[in-house]
Parts: sequence; C-alpha cells; structure tokens
Amino acid sequence: MGHWDRTRQDGPLIIRMEQAGEVLVVRAIGELSGSTAETFEAELRLAISGDASTVDLDLGGVGSIDSTGLRSVVRIANQSLRAGSRLRVRRPSASVKQALEWGGLEHLLPLVD
Repeated sequence: MGHWDRTRQDGPLIIRMEQAGEVLVVRAIGELSGSTAETFEAELRLAISGDASTVDLDLGGVGSIDSTGLRSVVRIANQSLRAGSRLRVRRPSASVKQALEWGGLEHLLPLVD
C-alpha cells in the first residue's frame, strides 16, 4: 500500500482523496445535492473498492446537503459494510451533522473529530 491522491470537481463539489497506508481520507468541499450526488457516489464507490480498510469521509467543507445527498451517503455506508471496509464521517459541518441527526443516521455512520 502506497500513497496516492486524486481530486475531482463536479460543479459546486470538489472531492479530494488521499491514501496513506490503510486509511483513505475523502474530503468533500462544497454542495452535496441532486446535481452532485452521482459524482460523489462514483468517487466513494472507487474509494471503498480499494485496499483501504478504513475510509474517513471528511464533510467539514460541505456547506449544504439535501435529501439526495443524504441518500448518497447512506448508500455508500451500506456498500462499505458489504465490502468489509469501515466508513467514518470526520468533522461534519454543522449543517451536515444536523441533517444526519434529523435523518437518524448517526447510528449508521460513526462520527469522528
């Protein structure tokens, strides 16, 4: 396992992935909504299909998330469980944390600082 990084932009969303060892950090910056959810899911599927045992999804830079964005996060969490990798949400912005709590999703997605 080496070190690699990748950046992808889809309109108002930037996704940056960095892997060092067994932990892959995926940073999302911008808006996670219907217009960006497909790209977000594609990048996260790539992340969980790799050799990282843990994927940390850093949502500290996400200013807004809608129901489509939340569904994407849930689908990725479920795929991660099936793939045998651990998905954690790091540093969610206040709006993301509130949306996760309103959706009752904090039990599905461990939050780490």
